[in-house]
Amino acid sequence: MPIGDRDRNRLAALIAIVKPAHSIAAKLEAITDEQRNSYAGWEARHERWIEWCKAQHDDEIEDDDARPYAYSLQRYPPPTLRREVETALFGQAPKILKTDTEADAARKWMDYSQCL
Repeated sequence: MPIGDRDRNRLAALIAIVKPAHSIAAKLEAITDEQRNSYAGWEARHERWIEWCKAQHDDEIEDDDARPYAYSLQRYPPPTLRREVETALFGQAPKILKTDTEADAARKWMDYSQCL
């Protein structure tokens, strides 16, 4: 039985609902295989880093879920994603200038986060 235009349109609508064009899943399909492999490697390293942070027994940080954030500020930063892959997936990060006020910086980050 041939697939008609109506069925194709329905399938496209369902895919758009499940995987919107602006979603990370859709963006991962749009990048190159090399970029996708780089992202997968970063994701695995990042997960290992989070588990390592949570496994540390630090009396100053009681909440296990807070350890990755605390360690990223104090001692051990998380693995970094290659800039070209980060930009392809999340867009260009806003530039906060020295002359920007705190309100300007907050507005730039809020505008950027709304687009993610």
